[in-house]
Amino acid sequence: MCGLAGIFHYADPDRSVDRAALTRMTRALAHRGPDGEGFHVDGPLGLGHRRLAIVDLSPAGAQPMPLDGGAFVIAYNGELYNHQRFRRELEARGERFRGHSDTETLLRWVARSGPDVLSDAAGIFAFALYDRDKRRLTLARDPMGVKQLYLHDDGRRVVFASEIKALLEHPDVPRRLDPEALNEYLHFHTPLFERTFLADIKQVRAGEYVTFNAHGRRARRYWAVDDFTPRGGSPESNVEALRETLQSVVGEQLMSDVPVGSFFSGGIDSTAVAACAVKAGVRPRCFGVHFTGQGVIDERPYQESAAKALGLDLELITLDGSTFPEDMSRLLYMQDQPVIGHAMIPMDAVAKLASSRVKVCLGGQAADEVFGGYARYALAHPLKVAAQFASPARLLERLQGRLRRSASAAAPAAPAVGGNLWKQLSERRTLDRIARNLRKGPSALLRWDERYFDNFTKVPESAWAGLLSDPRVLSRERARQVFRDTLDASPATDPADKLMHWDQQTYLTGLFQQDDRMSMGHSLESRVPMADPRMVRFAFQSGFDLKFREGASKWLLRRAVADSIPQEVLTRRKVGFDTPAETWMRGKHRDFVFDTLTRQRARERGLWDAPAMARWLDNTGDPLWFDVTWKALCVELWATLTLDGGYTRYSTADAAAPTAG
Repeated sequence: MCGLAGIFHYADPDRSVDRAALTRMTRALAHRGPDGEGFHVDGPLGLGHRRLAIVDLSPAGAQPMPLDGGAFVIAYNGELYNHQRFRRELEARGERFRGHSDTETLLRWVARSGPDVLSDAAGIFAFALYDRDKRRLTLARDPMGVKQLYLHDDGRRVVFASEIKALLEHPDVPRRLDPEALNEYLHFHTPLFERTFLADIKQVRAGEYVTFNAHGRRARRYWAVDDFTPRGGSPESNVEALRETLQSVVGEQLMSDVPVGSFFSGGIDSTAVAACAVKAGVRPRCFGVHFTGQGVIDERPYQESAAKALGLDLELITLDGSTFPEDMSRLLYMQDQPVIGHAMIPMDAVAKLASSRVKVCLGGQAADEVFGGYARYALAHPLKVAAQFASPARLLERLQGRLRRSASAAAPAAPAVGGNLWKQLSERRTLDRIARNLRKGPSALLRWDERYFDNFTKVPESAWAGLLSDPRVLSRERARQVFRDTLDASPATDPADKLMHWDQQTYLTGLFQQDDRMSMGHSLESRVPMADPRMVRFAFQSGFDLKFREGASKWLLRRAVADSIPQEVLTRRKVGFDTPAETWMRGKHRDFVFDTLTRQRARERGLWDAPAMARWLDNTGDPLWFDVTWKALCVELWATLTLDGGYTRYSTADAAAPTAG
C-alpha cells in the first residue's frame, strides 16, 4: 500500500510539469509510504510515489515503475490479490518479468490489454498509468472503492493524488466548500459518489477508470454489482459454498513478504477472517481497542474469548478520551473530510498499535453491508422478519436448543446462530427511533423506501434547519431524490437487495475512506476480505431469506463461520465500533465542543446560526444532541483545517525523503 500523486497537462503537451509542486504533493503523503520515494517526469506528465513495501521488497518493486523503456509507466497504490493468474497468462504469451510484485503484473496486464481487463481484478487499488505514445493517462479505482483517488481537472490539466491534502499542496487547487456535499453528509454520513467536501475536487468512482488525452476526459465503469438472481440450492449448500469462497479469498489476501496481523473487535467478521487465516497456515497477531467503565459495551471479554479459541496472541489498548480535543483535529486532518462517525477514534488507536508490530492487517469491514448485518435492512420486509419470531419453526428451534444444552452425552449439533436480531430490535434506542418515524404519517408505515430513508437519516430536517445560517445548504428533498434515483437505477428487484445495493455504493465507500486514512496515517495496510468482488457477488446472489433467518441477521455468514467462532461471539447482537465519545463531549470536553462551535472564527464563517448553536449545545438532554453535535463539530474542525488553511500544524510535506528501494 502506498501513496501516489501526479500532474498531467493533457491539453497542452508542450507544457512542462511543475516539479516543485509535484514534490510537495508527493511528500504530503509521506505517512503512506515511509519505505521509498520516486518520481517520473516526462514532458507534460509527472508522477510521484511513496512506497510502503509489502510485496517484493527489492528495488524491482520500486515506483513509479516503467515498462518498455518508459513507453508505459505506473504509480500504484494497493494490492492485486489474484495477480498470479494474470502473470501466468502473460508469461505464456512471452512476457519476461523483472521481479515478483503485483505492481509489475498489473502494469504489463493493463498496458497489453487495456483497462477493461480490470473487470476480472480481485484487489484493492488506485493507480495512474501513462501511455507515452498515445499521450494518454488512465486513472483507475478498485471495484468496491476500498482505495481512493482524487483529482482536480481545470479542463486542460488534471492534478491527482491518493489524498485530498496532497492536492491542496498545488497552488492552483481552490478550497471552496461544496454545499451539496455538506447536505449529503448531514443526511447520509458521507458525500456520495464522485463528490467531496471541496467543490473543485472529485474522486474516481468505485469500479471506474478515467482517461485523459488531447481529446479531453472520458470515464467508464468496468465493474458493478449487476446480478441479484439467487443462485438456488439448499441453505446448507449455500453455507458450504460461502465457507469455501471466504477461505479462498482470505488465503489469497495473505499475500505478503512481511508479517500480517489482524484487527480484532470481538465481533463475528474480524474473528471469522482471523480464523480463516489460521486455517490457511498463518497465525496473525491480533490487535484491538476497548473501553472499560465508560458507559459503552466493553469488548474485551469477547476479544479475549475469540483469541483464546483460535490460539492467537492478542494485544489491546484502552482509550479514556483524555486527548480527545487534540485527537479530533489530527484525525480530521488525516481523514481529509468528515465521513461516517466516531469510529475513527478507535480505528486510529488500533492502527497505531498494530503498526508498531506489523505492516499489514486483515479486518472484517463490509460484511454487514453486503450480507445483511444491520437491523435496518429488516425494514424492507418487516412482516417476514416478525414471522420468524412467532413461527412454529422458530419455536421448534428454541426447543431443540434447550434439548441440545441439556443432553450432555449427545453428539454436537450445528451451532445455533439465531436470536441476535431480536436483541437489536428490542434495544431502547432502536424502539425510540421506530416510534419517531411512525409519527411521521402513513408513508412511514406503507413504503419500505421511506422507512429506510427516515431511519438512516435519523435527524429531522427541522433540527438542522434551525442551526444552519443559509437555508439553501440543507434540502431533505434533494437528499431524498438522490436516494430514490439510486434505488430506481439498481437492477435489483427485492427491496432489501436495493437497500443493501444503495449502502454498497454510498455508505460503504465512506467507511472505506475512513479505514484507509486511519490505517495509512500510521503506515499500515488494511485489507478487507469481505469486500473482495467474489464475496460481494456471492452475497448479492444469496437472497433475503438466507440473510435474515431463524431470528438472525447475516445468517448465511454466521452459519458459514459457526464452526470456528465461540458461541458467545456468534450470537451477540451487532454493536459496531461503539465509543464513549458522547460521554466525553457532554462531560469533560464540553468546553472544547462549545468553544469550537461558537468561537469568533465560526461566527465569521457564517455556516452556523451562532445564537441557535449556543442554545442547542446547552440542550444536552435532547436525544439527538450527540448525533447533531458530532457532525457539526467535525464540519467546523474540517473547515478550520481546510478552508482556513490550518494544515501547517500537521503537514508532512517537509518530511525528509527516504532512500528508495
